[in-house]
Amino acid sequence: MNGPFDGRRFAFATCGDDVTIYEWVRVLAPERIECGDHVIVDDFVFIDGKGGIRIGSYIHIAGFTSLIGGGRLELGDFCGLSAGCRIVSGTEVIDGSGLTGPPIPPHLRTIHRGYVTIGEHAFLGTNVVVHPDVTIGEGAVVGSGSLVTRDIEPWTVNVGTPARPIKERPRETVLRLAEELRASEPAPGEPA
Repeated sequence: MNGPFDGRRFAFATCGDDVTIYEWVRVLAPERIECGDHVIVDDFVFIDGKGGIRIGSYIHIAGFTSLIGGGRLELGDFCGLSAGCRIVSGTEVIDGSGLTGPPIPPHLRTIHRGYVTIGEHAFLGTNVVVHPDVTIGEGAVVGSGSLVTRDIEPWTVNVGTPARPIKERPRETVLRLAEELRASEPAPGEPA
């Protein structure tokens, strides 16, 4: 049974049209996930929806990506996550205020659940790691292998560990093309 599957096989809170979720995707707490239209999730992706996830429209989540941590996550329309990305919305607090690790009873652990926002038209290269409480601005690009520990400004190209801006990204063409795409789609209820 290899091949793509309709995203409606998961009991998402909402699921738009043209959602393809491949066979070997693991989803926890699908009832806390909202999914827009035109979404592709490749094999070997792990999605932990416990903290609530909003996946916009026109989104690709490439293989071996993890959306983890139990915090809140928002993926804006047209954003892309390349292979191996780790979006971490929550983490153990390692300041000595609690023990660490899932085998430890919750009352002996200290866990921080945060919020991660990845803006519209943002793009994360292969193996990018994003920490909790970070906003990646609209149209921002984060280069492969980068570590994001603080907010990323809109329409910038960022690289490194920690990620830092190296140049600006032009926005007019990207926004114009997105509008052209949306305008070319049939209205709800119209045949394609």
